[in-house]
Parts: sequence; structure tokens; C-alpha cells
Amino acid sequence: MSKRKAADEVFCRSCGEAIKRASELCPNCGVRNDKYSPTGGGSADGSRDLTQYETSVSDTWWYGVAAGTGIWLLLVIASAATSDLGAAGGFLVLIGWVGLPLSVYFDTRYVRANSEWDPNVAVWVVLTAVWFLNVPAGAAYLYRRHQVLGVP
Repeated sequence: MSKRKAADEVFCRSCGEAIKRASELCPNCGVRNDKYSPTGGGSADGSRDLTQYETSVSDTWWYGVAAGTGIWLLLVIASAATSDLGAAGGFLVLIGWVGLPLSVYFDTRYVRANSEWDPNVAVWVVLTAVWFLNVPAGAAYLYRRHQVLGVP
């Protein structure tokens, strides 16, 4: 029989019992709950609790965001110069349409885990997937990322 927990519960790191996320101590064994926060999600100084966003996502996904934004910029310039981009242009469109939103998705996970900025993942992914919005959205995302992390 597997252990089950409700949405507002976590498993105790010591005994494994399901306890309320808001509980400071496990009622079964008395060990402190790692997920307990007296302010309800933030830290005592009002900043976000970054431990809830721990991730194994690499810090290099911004390269994909930069490359995808550059590809779209290149495509916009090339489509203004000629009406037929050929097979290479179609391949670049495919890479841009998949690569840029995917890179933004993974990079937002890294940014949320390593800075005070909590970017709305859905908004950034949609903005970078929409034609003609993706270039300014990609540039704005990279600029904001630079403000909070210093990279790129």
C-alpha cells in the first residue's frame, strides 16, 4: 500500500508520514517540517522562498533564448528582403517556433530558482511563440534576466 497525501500536505522527511504543509513539527515524530513557513510562502523578510523552486535545470538555457530571438530577427529581415525563403527558411522557422519557447520555458525555471524574479512561465512562452511578438519578447526577457542575474 503506497502512502498518499493531500494537496496541502507533505511527507515528513524523518518518518514519512503525511503532514500538513503549514505544520511546523511532525505530530508523529516531532521533526521540523522543511516546508514550514510562518509567513505562508515567503521568508521572514518578505522575499520569496527560493527553496520551493529548486531545479536541476541548467543555467545555459539563455543561449537558446538568445539564439531563438536571433533566428527570428534574421527571419524577419530576410522575409522583408525576399518573399521566398526556401527550405532553409522553413527549417529556421521550425527551429525558432519550437526552440525559443522551449528555451524560455526551461530558463524561467532556472531564473525562478535562482533570483527574486518570478516570471510567469505561460506568458513568456506564449509571447515568444507568437510571430512578430517573439523578437521583442525574447529581447525583453533577456534584458530582465540580465537585471536579476547579471547574465547574459
